[in-house]
Amino acid sequence: MNRNLPIDVISSPERMILDLRKAGFRDVLILGRYHYRQAKQQLPAHMHSRMMEICYCSSGEQTYDVGGTLHRIKGGDIFVTYPGEWHGTGDHPEEKGELYWLIIRMDERSGGRFLGWEGRQAKEWRRRLLALPRHFQGSRVLKRTLDSIFQLSGQGKDSFIRVRMQHLFAEYLLEVIDCSQRQTKHRGKTRMEAIDRYIQDTMDEPVTLQALAGVAGLSLSRLKSWFREEIGSTPLDYVLRQKIKEAQRLLQRQSLPVASIAYDTGFQSAQYFSTVFRKYTGMSPGEYRRRC
Repeated sequence: MNRNLPIDVISSPERMILDLRKAGFRDVLILGRYHYRQAKQQLPAHMHSRMMEICYCSSGEQTYDVGGTLHRIKGGDIFVTYPGEWHGTGDHPEEKGELYWLIIRMDERSGGRFLGWEGRQAKEWRRRLLALPRHFQGSRVLKRTLDSIFQLSGQGKDSFIRVRMQHLFAEYLLEVIDCSQRQTKHRGKTRMEAIDRYIQDTMDEPVTLQALAGVAGLSLSRLKSWFREEIGSTPLDYVLRQKIKEAQRLLQRQSLPVASIAYDTGFQSAQYFSTVFRKYTGMSPGEYRRRC
């Protein structure tokens, strides 16, 4: 188990991190966003004492390891870690996609206030947030709200900007709480099950968007919009992820040549397969097999 890592506040071209403590916030501490175009190294196991972390995956997929239990999240999902929990990505890389994370202080000894509320209201905020389930589906409202906060953060240090950010954080957390209480839409779930079944049944063939639209019962343009709204990715990105997952399974359990696995998962050349595999896993098929 790794040590208790300090909170990461270092930004890069693909990662933007706001240290909200510098702006005077005492309860929402860190807001981060990454947008990776290819897989990165694993996130080491770490924990936040008396803090909880709310992650919103707006596109792509990611595996988290919390205390030895793996959780797979996809575009549109919310994932929560509670105070004092060890978490990271385990043996999995930080994957291609976009993900936001918000670290919140949950220690009432910090003054008993929360986003400007005091007393019972502050306690109710903390109670509701600590009662969030581990993993549930969010909404696209969350991305718009978080992007608004990032935009405001670059407009200077005017005190009214801080007030607006504080209200946006409240809107974001209220939407998170509301999402946790909504039931998954049955129709969307059934459509996704049909798509997954079709991809699995035709794993050794190239999947066309026209065929996928037919399975989903949508027009081609509506299929693309639906994937963006419900899954947070393009149909092609989703199909490739499923094929790479199957390739990983075959690499782990069989001694087939990489070229055979490429053809078994619908890729027309081993070279293209290796390129896509590295894009989604951060390593070549051969490297992945050696690590298994």
